[in-house]
Amino acid sequence: MKKTINYIFWPALAGLIFALTVMFLSRFSELYSGMTNANAESDQQESLSIPLSFNSAIEKVMPAVVTINLQQVLADSDGSSNLDNSISGIINRQYGSFDENNSLGSGVIISEDGYVITSYHIFFSPETGVLNFPETITATLDDGRTVNARPLLYDEASDLALLKIDTPNISYIEPSTTSNMQVGDFVVAIGNPRNIGLSASLGIVSAIHRSDDSYLIQTDAAINPGYSGGALIDAQGNLIGINSNILSESGGSEGLGFATHSSMISLLLNYYYQSGPGGYLGVNGSELFTRNEGLLLYGQLVEGAKVSSLVEDGPAEQAGIEVGDIITGFNQKKFGALITEDDLFEAIAGISNLGAGEVVEIEVYRKRNFLRIPVTLGVGEPFILFSVQ
Repeated sequence: MKKTINYIFWPALAGLIFALTVMFLSRFSELYSGMTNANAESDQQESLSIPLSFNSAIEKVMPAVVTINLQQVLADSDGSSNLDNSISGIINRQYGSFDENNSLGSGVIISEDGYVITSYHIFFSPETGVLNFPETITATLDDGRTVNARPLLYDEASDLALLKIDTPNISYIEPSTTSNMQVGDFVVAIGNPRNIGLSASLGIVSAIHRSDDSYLIQTDAAINPGYSGGALIDAQGNLIGINSNILSESGGSEGLGFATHSSMISLLLNYYYQSGPGGYLGVNGSELFTRNEGLLLYGQLVEGAKVSSLVEDGPAEQAGIEVGDIITGFNQKKFGALITEDDLFEAIAGISNLGAGEVVEIEVYRKRNFLRIPVTLGVGEPFILFSVQ
């Protein structure tokens, strides 16, 4: 009997242990497989967080990037400023020598009011290092429109310049206020290289430099001639910098590009706001019209500023002032005793002394009638060369 029990018990016990072992291994295999799949999904999600295309970021910014053209006369001077202590001091100056220069750069519209940020160094002569006040500055928008741009402020230390365009229906992008970028982050540079049209180049943040109060982003994104003043954006399309210059022996991009950090844009704009810009009428050209001319041509006491041209979409044009009108006064005060061009300049300057956004009543003489036209003044142009540092 005992032998029979042993014969049955031990095989049964061995079978039970084998079954339990198989069951345990099966459950362990499922658990291990689940852990492996979870880790694989985690790795896959992490890899998917790196964008395979920057199309959406570029589409967000591209309409706000403009092409800057300016025509200036290059003046010889022995008093060229020392640019070595500023960002502009490392600009590649491989240009020809001409009496007249048509410079090309890029810019970024940073507000719905038409403020445009660009590079300071496109405004000075590479031969002398002297700033030249251009006779004409235009901005070509993404939709093909070309509009006049007015310089407001220049800042040599940060290699930035602030311009203003007065035109409706514009796209803009505000500068980023965060500064959490790190070396290795993806960036995209946008500009108009060599006037072939707006384009984009991809790179990473190579280094971040601080020089005194200047804040530079170094990148290996291709920044070619014409990119100056264009946008440097992150992978989400945030404006983190303005393309400044390159270090290059060949004159082309060699992976050593620099951009001014967006925080400097805010400093420049805030300074301009605090400086209290004057009012801007938008009469691009005028000539003295004397009392004697008024008596001779119209038999009336008419004197003032005869409008020869208007800024397109400027405050005066939008209000209804026309070329050929004679501005005879404002706010119910007539101009008087205008004998020289200096007298006319002082009279018109009285309008500029009014604040931007104020409504001024302009009196004009048109077709033998005096008209009073209310004009909301735009933002004036102090034309100040300075450094916010």
